[in-house]
Amino acid sequence: MLVPQTHPPFPLAWGFSTKLDDPALLPAPGLSQVHGCGVVEAGNAIQEADGAWTMEPNRRIGIRVADCVPILLAGRVRNDRPWVAALHAGWRGATGGILRRGVATFRELGGDPADLAFAFGPAIQPCHFEVGEEVIEAAKEDSAWVDSLRSMGPREKPHLDLHGFLRAQAMDLGLDPSRDGSIPLCTVCQSDLLWSYRRGDTKPRQWGWVEILA
Repeated sequence: MLVPQTHPPFPLAWGFSTKLDDPALLPAPGLSQVHGCGVVEAGNAIQEADGAWTMEPNRRIGIRVADCVPILLAGRVRNDRPWVAALHAGWRGATGGILRRGVATFRELGGDPADLAFAFGPAIQPCHFEVGEEVIEAAKEDSAWVDSLRSMGPREKPHLDLHGFLRAQAMDLGLDPSRDGSIPLCTVCQSDLLWSYRRGDTKPRQWGWVEILA
């Protein structure tokens, strides 16, 4: 298990799973992920969304990924209550604003984005994330875009820094860079540790998960 490299704001368990972890430690599926931007309060039924949040102690929530970015958030909302979220951000979710939607939910509940601890987990990194120009154009629509997030790959096609794009959004949203506990491992490069859809792992997934401890 890979643990975010930042101090959580209250007692919690959280992390990013690998090939080496015991499946019994992972959450029960709570979302039907569709590469969208829906963020819902975690419940007892499976919901169609790509992000979940909870203020309920001992409820383990998470999302499944195999190249996309798993995002974990933790902070205090109104009346000093703990709040956590897990978000699934592929390029569609990132350009569509799933991180912005998750942080907006936190703010609506009385939280200050500057107080959020956050982490982006292992995902495809710019060394391997070749995309079409339409993906770059979609990313450029975001106010946090900077041209350095685009590079040219060895096949003379654009590569996108998805971690960097989400971090730029996080700074634009007022998150504190000192609370960033991201683990920028590349799922394509780390074949001994991580699953990668682009490398041919069409079914196995790793998780990003979080649980408030009572």
